[in-house]
Amino acid sequence: MNCLFCRIIAGEIPASLVYEDDRLIAFNDINPQAPTHVLIVPKRHIETLNVLEPADDQLVGELTRRAAAIAQERGISE
Repeated sequence: MNCLFCRIIAGEIPASLVYEDDRLIAFNDINPQAPTHVLIVPKRHIETLNVLEPADDQLVGELTRRAAAIAQERGISE
């Protein structure tokens, strides 16, 4: 498994977790480009956005809603 995100999800690479459920994981970027830089990724490997299908619409919605919730929790939603 060469995908960095898959290795983080598998616990092979440590991460500072912000959120996790059965479909998503969110963690602080180890090289942040902003004061708050959280990465939110699906637990299922998705190579690129180009391979998303209509069946992935719910997952994309969950990612977006989780990003909004994390922003709100951190006081940066405005």
